[in-house]
Amino acid sequence: EDIEEADMITFWGHNAREAHPILFWRVADHKKRKDIPTMVSDPRATGTVQGLESINPRNSYHLQTLNGDISYHNAIAHVLLTKYPEACMPEAWLDQNANGWKEYVEGVKARYAPADVVERLKLLDRGRVTVEMIEKIAEEWAKASIKGRERGRGGVLTFWGIGYNQMLHGQHNTSSIINLHLLTGNVGRPGCGSHSQTGQAN
Repeated sequence: EDIEEADMITFWGHNAREAHPILFWRVADHKKRKDIPTMVSDPRATGTVQGLESINPRNSYHLQTLNGDISYHNAIAHVLLTKYPEACMPEAWLDQNANGWKEYVEGVKARYAPADVVERLKLLDRGRVTVEMIEKIAEEWAKASIKGRERGRGGVLTFWGIGYNQMLHGQHNTSSIINLHLLTGNVGRPGCGSHSQTGQAN
């Protein structure tokens, strides 16, 4: 039921249309009904990317990165912290619910401005990810986060697949997604949160 409550849905390294088709079609149906923004991080133009773009290409984002996800998570966080601070949770809430958040915020602000991230990853990603795209994804994330908190339902819902866990930095990948969700309060209510679609994951 979280899918039908979400205000934005993101997939990281997860071709749901092929691997989890029932989940994908529920997301696609919800996008068609409510015109929510979606984002897929995958170097390939998978069926998930194509299916969501066929519903509305203007709010379907394809982050074509090859192993640069954590840098992009942090670049999105940088935009949220500097341009949309109202989308980030108050310090008192973070103190109560997140460990190490001050160091995280300090590191993100110091090292992950979108222009710096794009420059560092331009050879790896062949210039397919732009500063403008990162800023637009962050804007959508901010809007969805605020909307979900105001309604007490919804916000940003994130899925990742088993390959995301099995990379060299798999644990860091998933922790990094959770950092974004904690920073913006997308936890603990219907219609938001981070979900591993991996079967018997260790």
